[in-house]
Amino acid sequence: MAGKKPRVPASPRPKVTVELMSLALSRGISRVLPFEPELTPPVFALLSANLLTIILAIIGNWDAASTIFIFWAQSVIIGIFTIASIIGADTLAIKADMDARYRERGEYIVLDPHQVKKHQYILAVMFFVHYGIFHLAYYDFIINSAILGPVDLAQYGIWFSCAIFFANHLYSFLFYRTRERRGEEYVNDTFIGPYFRIVPMHLIIFIGAVVILILGILGISSTLPVLVIFLLLKTAADLAMHLWKHAA
Repeated sequence: MAGKKPRVPASPRPKVTVELMSLALSRGISRVLPFEPELTPPVFALLSANLLTIILAIIGNWDAASTIFIFWAQSVIIGIFTIASIIGADTLAIKADMDARYRERGEYIVLDPHQVKKHQYILAVMFFVHYGIFHLAYYDFIINSAILGPVDLAQYGIWFSCAIFFANHLYSFLFYRTRERRGEEYVNDTFIGPYFRIVPMHLIIFIGAVVILILGILGISSTLPVLVIFLLLKTAADLAMHLWKHAA
C-alpha cells in the first residue's frame, strides 16, 4: 500500500549464556583478587554448595551453632581430600623436583621412588595428626561446651548440607587431579594450604556467631538475616581461597 513505511526488523536481544555469566563473574572477582581467576566447573559447584546451604539455613531457621558445625564438617572433608591429594601426588614428579633441588645445591643425590612415596605417607600422617587434633578441639568447643547453643544433629538439613559439600570436594578433587602438576611444590602447598582456606571462612562465621549471641542477650530474637549475611561473606572467602589454591 502506498505511503506505508516498511517494517524494520527488531534487533535480536542478546542471549544470557553461561559464557556471559562466567565472564561477568570473572571480571567481578578479578577486581578484588590479585590474580586473574580461572572459573572452572568446580568453582560453580562450590558456589552452588554454599548457596544451597544458605537456602537450607533459611528454610530450617538454623542457629549459629548448627551452622558452625556444618562448616566444621566441611573443614574435615577438606582434610580428607588433602590427605588423599598428598598420597596421590605424582611420585615421579616429586622425585624430579627433589633431584633438581639437590643438583642446584651441588648435591648429586638420586632418590629412589620408594623413598619419595614413603615421604608422602609421612607427610600425610603428620597432616592427619595436627589437623585432627585441631578439629577434635574445635568439635569439643562446638558440641560439648555448647557455648553457642546446642547442635540438633537430628536435623536432616545438616547432614544433607554435609553431603553436598562432600560431593563438591570429591568433584573438585577428581577434576583437578589430571589438570595440575602434582610435584614437590604441589605437595608442600597442599600440606599447609587447608589452614589458609579454613581460617578465614571460620573466622567470619565465628564473628557472626558472636554477633548473633550478643543480639540474643540484648533480646533481639530475629537473627537469621545476620546469619545469612555472614554466610554470604563466608562463601566469598571460600571461593577466594579455592581460586587462590588452583591459580595457574
